[in-house]
Amino acid sequence: MNLNFPFELGNGRYRVDGVFADGGGMGVLFDAIDRRCADNRVLIKTTRYDGGRHALHFRYTRDEAEKHINATRKILEWEKKVLVRFRNEGLNNVPSANDFFYDRTATLARSYKGSHGEFSLSPETLSKEPYLVMERISGRVLESAMHDPTWRQGLELKLLTMTRELLTIFIKIHKRFDLNGNQACFLYQDLKPANILVSSANYFTLIDFGAVTLKLGDRTTEPTAGCITTGYAAPEASDGREAAIDQRFDLYTLGATLWHAVTLQDPREMSAEFPVLDPGAMRGKGVSDDFIRLCARALSPDPSQRYAVAAAMRKDVMSLLRERT
Repeated sequence: MNLNFPFELGNGRYRVDGVFADGGGMGVLFDAIDRRCADNRVLIKTTRYDGGRHALHFRYTRDEAEKHINATRKILEWEKKVLVRFRNEGLNNVPSANDFFYDRTATLARSYKGSHGEFSLSPETLSKEPYLVMERISGRVLESAMHDPTWRQGLELKLLTMTRELLTIFIKIHKRFDLNGNQACFLYQDLKPANILVSSANYFTLIDFGAVTLKLGDRTTEPTAGCITTGYAAPEASDGREAAIDQRFDLYTLGATLWHAVTLQDPREMSAEFPVLDPGAMRGKGVSDDFIRLCARALSPDPSQRYAVAAAMRKDVMSLLRERT
């Protein structure tokens, strides 16, 4: 993805100045200004299609590539719906969706070399990229902040505060509701340090809802079913069983995120696709045994040994916070 900044989107409404966050996966956040709103800074999210394993879709034919592009675009459209719903329900610590529009692609090349030679994407595909505009929240992603020695001072209190806020979000999105006579709830599914924004005042915001899925009965649905990040994902999702996950899966990903923040060992770089994250590796890293026990329960390979619901884990977090403040 080679871009020349600045460039315009939305019929000149937005000036894109650079990349705010790029995890190299299926999404990228641009830093931009909204010229129609006093040059307020905003974040514009769009899709990456050809990074990592997703590049495979561009190695065959144009039909295969465009099928992948159209399916991936539905994920961003779904994210917009989810984000609007959660904000309307009073969910805090999430961005506000300001706008949604279609324009020329910024992340696709015009041509790719496939198995039967070079092919060009259709003009319609290149001109109908979805973009989600969100409020610009100051700060940096946890994946960056957690490596800062200054930020790591008082690490346990910061991480407990963050955990409290994330669990409050989980409590709300895990709440069951009736959908056409069936019990349903949402799962965040893909928590990791790259998806958490930390402000200078240590206010934590969950910035990526691109992997949120709908749990309906005994399966996950919508275009995001199975959108997980190995390393952070719980072992019950292995062997193609992603559709069977439940709320306890989100609690595992929270434990894995805390484990990464404390140990600074990236679980994505470990030898196994679903590695065993040893809580003992957190000792001597600036957190207490009580904190480690909290994480150990969230990281249990057996879902029945984890916290059953986010509220139960939040209760223990609040108890630790009261002791430390």
